Amino acid sequence: MLVLRRHPLVKADLQAAFDWYEDQRPGLGLEFAVDFRFAYRRLREGPTLYAVRFADVRRMNLHRFPYGVFYVLRGAELRVLAVLHGSRDIEPILAQRRRHFLG
Repeated sequence: MLVLRRHPLVKADLQAAFDWYEDQRPGLGLEFAVDFRFAYRRLREGPTLYAVRFADVRRMNLHRFPYGVFYVLRGAELRVLAVLHGSRDIEPILAQRRRHFLG
């Protein structure tokens, strides 16, 4: 069984997305959260199914929202680096988090 670890800023990623969607329409933030939880479960079941985007960072897209879950596999650990909107310049963000989280 894989051990899941999240970068400390993943919580902030999720909160920012939740807040933005909730501001757009009450209840939409909750729909985002449900979509993320569903994706997170799927990720645990098959982390190698998703493509490597650069270096060893993989991306799994959420089903309804334009966000990706960016992660790496390290032995028996699945380390989530970020949950980011698809239009962001993700490489510098992930490179910085990767350095601090993966060593």
